[in-house]
Amino acid sequence: MDRFENKKIHFIGIGGVGMSGIARVAHEQGHSVSGSDLRESRYTQQLRDAGIQVFIGQRAETIAEVQPDIVVVSTAIMENNPELKAAREADLDIWHRAQMLAALGVGHKTLAVAGTHGKTTSSSMLASIIDAMGFDPTFLIGGIVRAYNSNAHCGEGEYYVVEADESDQSFIHLDPAAVMVTNVEADHLDHYEDLDEIYKLFGDFMSLVPEEGSCVVCGEDEALVKVARATGRTVYTYGFGDQFDTAISNFHSEGISSVFDVRFPDGKQYECRIKQNPGRHNVLNAAGVLTLMWTRGFDMAKATEALSQFAGVRRRFDKVGEACGITIVDDYAHHPTEIAATIEAAKTLDFNNVHVLFQPHRYSRVKLFTEVLRDDFGKAFDSADRVTFMDVYSAGEAPVPGVSGATFMQVVLDHPGHPEDTTYVPHRMKVVPTLASQLEPGDLIITMGAGDVTAIGPELLAALKERELEDRP
Repeated sequence: MDRFENKKIHFIGIGGVGMSGIARVAHEQGHSVSGSDLRESRYTQQLRDAGIQVFIGQRAETIAEVQPDIVVVSTAIMENNPELKAAREADLDIWHRAQMLAALGVGHKTLAVAGTHGKTTSSSMLASIIDAMGFDPTFLIGGIVRAYNSNAHCGEGEYYVVEADESDQSFIHLDPAAVMVTNVEADHLDHYEDLDEIYKLFGDFMSLVPEEGSCVVCGEDEALVKVARATGRTVYTYGFGDQFDTAISNFHSEGISSVFDVRFPDGKQYECRIKQNPGRHNVLNAAGVLTLMWTRGFDMAKATEALSQFAGVRRRFDKVGEACGITIVDDYAHHPTEIAATIEAAKTLDFNNVHVLFQPHRYSRVKLFTEVLRDDFGKAFDSADRVTFMDVYSAGEAPVPGVSGATFMQVVLDHPGHPEDTTYVPHRMKVVPTLASQLEPGDLIITMGAGDVTAIGPELLAALKERELEDRP
């Protein structure tokens, strides 16, 4: 793809975390950018603050007003969207967001991070380390990188770090110099027939790497390694054990920090530290990121030092606050593997009890969790001391009759190892009072899910602080 310049680009659905980042980078690269969304959000406000024109509400007239050269859409935009219909009637160029993501990377060395879990943390970690080493990368990530308070940055350096999304096959538009794949599991079965189809797509993605490039994959996922090697590309594995090209050892926790050693394929070994992303899964993420950097010839002593300064990503074991001796953390985990890993990491920390408030994500995932991943979801909460289920976050989907948060909770209750105290609070307004009555000093509460459960943490913190004031003599 050739570099394109000075285009007028309109984003339909600009307020999403992915679209807003792409729009920001396009704007910073000098294009005239506008966009629309159905409602205001923190992202629409940030875009306005950056000088981007944002329309709330989607009308056919907007296309005539802004007269774009290119209209960008995501899979979430339906064919009956008035702006999309107007763009088609005007015979405008209509691009999927992944095409724009790829176009913005032309002239850069694209480092793409993919996988069912961990890709947001890993891509954020990669961009942060490269930046801390002075290389000023451009990055586009599906989460807010805490150190930048943004999910995107247009840098002056040669590297382009992207979180590569498999959910709608969009990552096959990229042109990566090297890739990292964290893992592959069954997910997004509204787009794919089965796990075999997902593995094939990841194989196609890794095949995009040129012959002189490399694929870095988690060696603990044997099926993933097999798929990676079948591409014919150079493959490096990472994991806990000497059998992997990059070997992790001596892992232990120090508070919420993780300390571990990494031995790279050339035999050199370094002590590493992650200061506020606990858990074995995040150590794996870090090892993969560092291995990807090793393949590109970075100074690994400096890279491991920069890793120790990584400030994390919003909604990835993100501390909301503390009151009444109770700590509140927010986490995006919504797939069984992510749920279990987050809870197990929390259990290694110094808390009396670990409570989880879980919000199921999308009605369309009922079959995935009640049938395909029933066993995995049923046991995902086993390590928690108490679990409270909220109702389903629809993400714009129409409700399904008979399906609620209780439907998801029943899968957990049917599993014999579930926490004894597992309950469903159907009404949102009762969630905070219920949690506040259950929590005690020394406890940790994790608000968990991909929806608006993230808003519960600050509400709970305010309620606990109010109690704290009332309890003072």
